Amino acid sequence: MKSWRFWLLTLGFDVWWTLAVWGRDQFIFFLLISSFLMLAFTPSHRRLWVAVVCTLGIMLDSLWCIFGLLEFTDSQAVPPWMMALWLGFSAWWLWLLGVIRLAWYWLIPLGAVSGPLAYFLGMQLGAMQLIAAPVYVWLALAAGWAVFLPLVSLPVLFRNTRRT
Repeated sequence: MKSWRFWLLTLGFDVWWTLAVWGRDQFIFFLLISSFLMLAFTPSHRRLWVAVVCTLGIMLDSLWCIFGLLEFTDSQAVPPWMMALWLGFSAWWLWLLGVIRLAWYWLIPLGAVSGPLAYFLGMQLGAMQLIAAPVYVWLALAAGWAVFLPLVSLPVLFRNTRRT
């Protein structure tokens, strides 16, 4: 893949993520349509796994809420805009992983840092707030993402290994 295409798609996802978190309910129709388009443009052999990763991500966010660590603004559960965000993230992440070909062990620190960072940025944009003590929330998010990211990446990593 050409370098400019990689950076354009990655920057595009970052802009989309910011719009999803910042605009939330105001842009829900756009978020739903665009996240399903991301799924539609996902290679057919990977679509089921994108749906599984999306579902696991929504379940993970639900656990954070159930355990009283955080809550989403104006919602008792995971809101629709967050579900759309999970679908878009799942499609983008599995595509990105196929392009950059990281070793599985790099996904542990990457998840431990990038997961909580995304929630921190979401908190700064008013999309969620912490309920529990911040140290517990950030540690739980770091541990959860340190397990989640490598786990959901395994099928793509195995496929990449078989191709090389």
